[in-house]
Amino acid sequence: MSLMLITGIVMFIILTWCLLKNKFPPSVLFIVLPTVAALVCGFGFKELGEYVASGLKSVVGTATLVAFSAMFFTLMKEAGVFDVIVRFILRFVTQSTFSVLLATLVIASVCSLDGNAYATLLVTVPALLPIYEKMNISRKTLLMLVTVGVGVTGITPWGGSLNRAIAVTHLDILEVYYKLIPLQVVLFVLGVVLCWYMARVENRSGSGITKEAFLVMRQEMLTSEGDHNPWLLRANFVLVIATIVILVSGLVAGNFLFMIAFSLAVMINYPDAKKAQQKIKDYALTIFPVIVIFLTIGVFVGILQNTGIIKVLVNELATVLPSSLGPYLYIILAAFSVPIVILIGSDAFYFALLPLAVGLGQSFDVSPLHVTIAMLITEQIGLLLSPVIPATHLGLGLLNLQVGEHIRHSMVKIWIMSVCALFAAVVLGIIPV
Repeated sequence: MSLMLITGIVMFIILTWCLLKNKFPPSVLFIVLPTVAALVCGFGFKELGEYVASGLKSVVGTATLVAFSAMFFTLMKEAGVFDVIVRFILRFVTQSTFSVLLATLVIASVCSLDGNAYATLLVTVPALLPIYEKMNISRKTLLMLVTVGVGVTGITPWGGSLNRAIAVTHLDILEVYYKLIPLQVVLFVLGVVLCWYMARVENRSGSGITKEAFLVMRQEMLTSEGDHNPWLLRANFVLVIATIVILVSGLVAGNFLFMIAFSLAVMINYPDAKKAQQKIKDYALTIFPVIVIFLTIGVFVGILQNTGIIKVLVNELATVLPSSLGPYLYIILAAFSVPIVILIGSDAFYFALLPLAVGLGQSFDVSPLHVTIAMLITEQIGLLLSPVIPATHLGLGLLNLQVGEHIRHSMVKIWIMSVCALFAAVVLGIIPV
């Protein structure tokens, strides 16, 4: 075993343990661990500086999007816009915990059709959180179901995951997508089963309310207009809808769009300069820790990818599997997609692991199409479990959760869904064995 391989394995073991046990903030781990690993492997600070600059460049756009979108939606929440959305959702749910969880899955799945996990989180979480709090349902369950929703419908021809896979394999994007649609249906059905199971778990934990209490709560929330100016409320609602429509259409870059939207929101709601400045300062206190996470992810990814540590780990992962399993190696890798993507993130998954899986498959006459389908459908469902993915931290920040408790609460259930989807692909003949 090479020094780089041993160092990489030790680093990921330490990282995983620290995250699950909440020993140190992720931002600290994302700086210290890859730096120490790179130094042990013989890289100098000058080289690391270049790698870090490359990594930071890759996340600045996303960090900007998250900063301004979070401030925008926070302002909209204060302005009462999400009260309107919550009142609309309440018309379709009952007092049962299952109905709330199912509504969460449906809304998250519909929102994820734009292929944008950030938009899904920013639309779904603020709208549903008040209902979860009223009914004493765990925030961790809310994030888990949004994660599943992103996994069910997040693979689209315009989404990041499928485009990464196509960039590597050069397959026809629509051919791959059409093969995935039946598996997305399977995942949605599995998601409904998960809602049923989690409703039972939540009910045993004391969630839910009586029919009478629910009717009182719904009536209060349906009739409550708050102290919001009706004209301002309408203007803000139009601004939110317009922003989401433009975001989904892709007419304007997301980070620039939310800069404009937030600026307009401030002008509409706080025409007084002093009040506006104070609001921005208040929001900055909440947003800053999330931005730090994003920047340190840039450090983490920049160092590990440019030093080659990720590539060495991925190559070794393939070589440790018995050669007698040759034609099925890609299925074995796909079965472990969830824990793999949690550790290495989506970029390394698609740009390092997928090409290797395709190459291994071709050596045993396995079509790249089948390998790509297997890896895509199993990875996407675990996307928002990974601490290396910036969108995960947006969800954690919106719900005030730690990454360790999110993984502990959701990983096993989502991993089971992933393996079941893979099994369904085999049974349906989408992936031949």
